[in-house]
Amino acid sequence: MRERQRTIIEALKVRPRIDPAAEIERRVRFLVDYLHASGARGYVLGISGGVDSTLAGRLAQLAVERVRAAGGDAVFVGLRLPYRVQHDEADAAAAVEFVAADETLTVDIAPGVDGLNEQVRLATGRPLDDFTKGNTKARHRMVAQYALAGDRGLLVVGADHAAENVTGFFTKFGDGAADVLPLSGLNKRQCRALLRHLAAPRRLWAKVPTADLLDEDAGRTDEDELGLRYEDIDDYLQGRDVPDAAAERIEAAWDRGRHKRETPVAVTDTWWRPGPRTALVVIDMQNSYFESPALADVRDELLGRVNELIAAARGGGRPVVLVRTEHARDGSTWTLNMCDDDEGFAFPGTEQAQFLDGLDVGGHVEVVKTRDSAFFKTSLAAELARLGVDHLLLCGVSTHSCVAQTAIDGFAENLRVGVAREAIASDDAALSDALLEFLADQMRQPIIDQSAALDLLRVGDRPG
Repeated sequence: MRERQRTIIEALKVRPRIDPAAEIERRVRFLVDYLHASGARGYVLGISGGVDSTLAGRLAQLAVERVRAAGGDAVFVGLRLPYRVQHDEADAAAAVEFVAADETLTVDIAPGVDGLNEQVRLATGRPLDDFTKGNTKARHRMVAQYALAGDRGLLVVGADHAAENVTGFFTKFGDGAADVLPLSGLNKRQCRALLRHLAAPRRLWAKVPTADLLDEDAGRTDEDELGLRYEDIDDYLQGRDVPDAAAERIEAAWDRGRHKRETPVAVTDTWWRPGPRTALVVIDMQNSYFESPALADVRDELLGRVNELIAAARGGGRPVVLVRTEHARDGSTWTLNMCDDDEGFAFPGTEQAQFLDGLDVGGHVEVVKTRDSAFFKTSLAAELARLGVDHLLLCGVSTHSCVAQTAIDGFAENLRVGVAREAIASDDAALSDALLEFLADQMRQPIIDQSAALDLLRVGDRPG
């Protein structure tokens, strides 16, 4: 995998494999939870008939139905926002029927777009060109959604996902403007898979994507406009090999589109959830470390306790960060002792580098490291800042090296750190005990038993 590719995948939180049913549940729950947290009365979304708005709309409808089933009051409004008559009107009608929004309204944006275009012509002597007028249509659709949202106390749902985000294929402050992004972290292939699982008609999940913003080239496909196949974009985002020309084009688009990438709340953001901002950090639960006989002996017991903590964190709305070690085959990331021994380990794609079978790895933030500390030249500090985290609970292996060094560097980052005593292990008991004592005495980092750790993650008591 290209190094830049890995960085982009980590930034967009795309996973190589998903379970459609689990992803649907996760994203509906996100919409339910955020609605409760915000105090809003429901959601609104413009439904175009494309894959993305159809999926986002159905998820929003399922979320408000769940709110009402629990005794709450919420509504989803689907907005049809054509410019006169939409090029693919039949698909839009089919999408509206499938989404089954509580209420569907149609607002023709043509008078607003044409009125502005005429005023620009009067002011400048010439009308907007077709590309600029297309972006103006997208921004008028945003204005219509926010007007209705403001009038009724609703939140605007965005249909942005990783394959659009990486290429910048959205209009800034147009379809890129939203309050919530339930499709974040999915590529186009995965969006189709979720829509299929929801039993959408084939014409909707298999539809060829088109932004349909141009008057002079109505129905022009996204792939033609991008100069890229979604197949290549999706493969790139899932960590697969793609032709160099496609990879370079994707990376150039990522750089060009940086100014567009704002921060509406995404599925993995947790700053809005109530309570202390504590993250569970799971360190090096990989096959390579459990080749040690001492760790192999406690593997199953440790795995069970770590998974227990992960489940508690998920239930309490706390972020989970999975840290793993991975070294380049060419020796460029090796430590001094690895260079001295001329022996590397945990190479990309090998069994050694993989997480243990049975570890709950679904939907979490992942950080790759090359040294004991999870902070050394990694994205961990930036991820914690993005998540609004200021307290950590550490678990994993090995206590005397990677766990202890991450705790020490966490102290240097002014983070409050606790260590889950029964969810860590080491092959050097004496050194581990000494370092735990050092962390508790010198760093004032509590060493917490399993019961207290589970309570902390479920209800949010701070470690220390």
